[in-house]
Amino acid sequence: MAGYWAQARFGESAGVTDSVYYFFDVTFVVTLGLFTLLMGGIFLLNQLEDIETDRLNNKLYLIANGDISVRNARIETILVSALPFALAVWKRPDLAIVMAAAFFVMGWLYSSRPFVLKDRPFGGILANALGGYIVFFFGWMVHGSADLNVIVYATPYILGMLAVYFFTTIPDKEGDAATKKITVAVKFSVKTVLIMGVVSDALAIVVGLCTKDWVVLIPSILILPFFVDSAIKKSVDKVLKTNKFAALFLSLVICIRFPFYLLLITGLFFFSKWYYKARFDMNYPSFRT
Repeated sequence: MAGYWAQARFGESAGVTDSVYYFFDVTFVVTLGLFTLLMGGIFLLNQLEDIETDRLNNKLYLIANGDISVRNARIETILVSALPFALAVWKRPDLAIVMAAAFFVMGWLYSSRPFVLKDRPFGGILANALGGYIVFFFGWMVHGSADLNVIVYATPYILGMLAVYFFTTIPDKEGDAATKKITVAVKFSVKTVLIMGVVSDALAIVVGLCTKDWVVLIPSILILPFFVDSAIKKSVDKVLKTNKFAALFLSLVICIRFPFYLLLITGLFFFSKWYYKARFDMNYPSFRT
């Protein structure tokens, strides 16, 4: 969504394209839905590869807990990955290429053998950065064309995303180390990773100022005190809340341009709350979970 909105404001026809976009762009909503399915497949692939670690880290993932069988998870991974890609090849071959790149980098390279970049400190950083650029590029391409401006305007978002990524490795440190995964938090001290997160978010603010993009500036500024507080107190609970509020702040800013997204995430939150409680007796999603 950020990439789509940035193209309207900073792309070749900035100031013109945004005025002709409908506040509710059906083309974009459908495209977003297809890409969301693909990302679901990528997420499932990651869970399938991380079953042992997720158990050790006591995560609430349904595959690791045995609530969903590995066989069914694999079938679902294939379906939600192949269907959107096939439709994109039919209607938008250019976007299909970007989708293939997303699955290759964020799915195969990141989670699967022989690469498994998520288990390497610099590999994890590289995969997350490249994946972020690809996602932003996908949004930019919905009504735009390949443009070097994408890299410039995506960079503050990627820096903010990396700040969150650094923090996500901290709660999983013990489980990752036990399974011989050398993540950023395993490779370096917790103090160092916390500082990396703070610096990365601060850089997102600096680059956001340079690109004059308030969409990334507002959430990056709002979340900075959370990053600093987490770094000072070195609390895993603070780290988890920082990650969740970072996503929330960006989502709320995005809702200014896409009000339907606010309805979507609100409805999904309460539906998921009911579903997970009814089927798995689990309090999820929750800012405490």
